[in-house]
Amino acid sequence: MQPDRAAGMIVGRMRLSRYVLLLGLVVVVAASLLPRFCRSDERRAIRVEESKVVVTNLTGTAWSDVTVWLNDYYRAQAPKLAPEQRLEVPLDVFVAGWGQRFDPHRYAAVGIEVTARGADGTSVAFTWGSGRRR
Repeated sequence: MQPDRAAGMIVGRMRLSRYVLLLGLVVVVAASLLPRFCRSDERRAIRVEESKVVVTNLTGTAWSDVTVWLNDYYRAQAPKLAPEQRLEVPLDVFVAGWGQRFDPHRYAAVGIEVTARGADGTSVAFTWGSGRRR
């Protein structure tokens, strides 16, 4: 093999390895950033997780007299919720009118309605799923 040709092959392999290394680095960075940008329910007012309901005040005003209705019959309450504050209510805390507790092992959450009063006295209402029948 000629010396010039051998040197050219070495330089070519070094370039190829640089490209492979750069491509690997891009893939690793993209894979680490992808979950951060793909979170869809990070900023939702109502989220239902495995064993709890999470209500987040996304408005710029404080709420008072917060009531969370689950599946038409079960209710949980909080006195107030500041802006950007989260209210996490375990599913087994919800209580019906006659004292029956919601059993998350027997039933599923199909509708949630959150009602509250804003700082200026206006009504605030959000729904998830089918909401609440009246």
